[in-house]
Amino acid sequence: MLSDSTQTLKWIDGLRGIASVSVLTTHLARALDYDLFFPRDPGENSSPRLLQWPIIRLLWQGRIGVTIFALMTGYVCALKPLRLIRARNSQAAFSTIAKSAFRRVPRFVLPATIAMIIAWALCQCGAFTVAHRIDVPWLRDASPTKSHSLSHAVHQLVWNFRSVWTTGQMDYDDHQWALLPLLKGSMMVYVTTSITVFCKYPYRLMIYALLYCYFYQDCRADTETFGAQFFFGMLLCDFAQDPAAQALLSAHPCPRTIASFLLILTGLIFASYPADHADWTRWSRAMDGVAPYIFPQDVSRPKRYTALGVECIAMGIQLSPTARTLLSFPWLLWLGKHSFGVYLLHGTLLKTLLVWMLWGPSGQPWVETKNEQGEVIPPAWLQRGGRLTLTMAIPIWVVIVYVAAYLWTTYVDSWCARMTQRLERVAFE
Repeated sequence: MLSDSTQTLKWIDGLRGIASVSVLTTHLARALDYDLFFPRDPGENSSPRLLQWPIIRLLWQGRIGVTIFALMTGYVCALKPLRLIRARNSQAAFSTIAKSAFRRVPRFVLPATIAMIIAWALCQCGAFTVAHRIDVPWLRDASPTKSHSLSHAVHQLVWNFRSVWTTGQMDYDDHQWALLPLLKGSMMVYVTTSITVFCKYPYRLMIYALLYCYFYQDCRADTETFGAQFFFGMLLCDFAQDPAAQALLSAHPCPRTIASFLLILTGLIFASYPADHADWTRWSRAMDGVAPYIFPQDVSRPKRYTALGVECIAMGIQLSPTARTLLSFPWLLWLGKHSFGVYLLHGTLLKTLLVWMLWGPSGQPWVETKNEQGEVIPPAWLQRGGRLTLTMAIPIWVVIVYVAAYLWTTYVDSWCARMTQRLERVAFE
């Protein structure tokens, strides 16, 4: 039941595991088969491939993973304080909010900084050289460049640390861009929870809804991915703990099951909206025609549809004990437990290890020539290995990523947790 704290958190970990797999497969598709982001391959007479079909395409086209992380941030950060608020233990609620907010910063910053230092050190050793010479523009542009001196390298390290927590830009691992808005969002959740400690349940829901609507109408970049999702997660969390609402749902299992199925199916279709060229297929054209009536003008329609889809899926899961049970399978929980390690490590491993496996470890031959005017003429980009190389390399690389994430969670993340506890003991009265 929803009132069981362990079961409530289990499905969240399972969904987080799916989100981390989505992030991994998305970057593989971006590096190896960018046409998967389209509803069909380019060309007048081309037909959609199986992996480009609605719903199936979700694991390859991106966006949904980070949106799930944002919604789960709102849900998880509000979970324990809301339980204490419902128990009318306001003092314990304030204490929980203060401690959780304090811990959140080092628990984000310490692991991310260690991952950044690892990527920086590999860069200075020339580990990204091959990535700069291959025939994939995205990987070339996303790979950092080795510094020309030690002092310059140290300066770049410090600059990137400041930048990633100020603007979200990080040259050594651009996938860390989402950490800053997720950290800010968790603080918005803690502030909102503390403000509503003494509010009655209907008024808390009203506040969440108003804040959600504020971000929904906001046309700035990524408000649908982050701002709106934090407060939708809070609303869902509070609703899940309301005894009257849960008793009503339990008393009507058949309508609840139908509503859950329709919500999840609708959400999967919404989230399937392609990143580019929505006019290439009938189903995506239909969604494109509806978009002006449900979204504000001048927004990213792919991100808006993904956000709406994630919200429908989350509501459907919340209504369905079966869906929550499926998301609580041990292997999904294992994926969720190691999701942060996967997120921090997979980009560096993609631009180094996987590139070496597919394009060769040396980046050779690479002979630059000069024309009559003395201008440097680079050679042709290195070509990827054949289908057999790809078929063998991808599974091996995925296993290595998850082994690295397991070791990261076991040793690095646990060390960061201990350092956070020590900092808390020193700083707190």
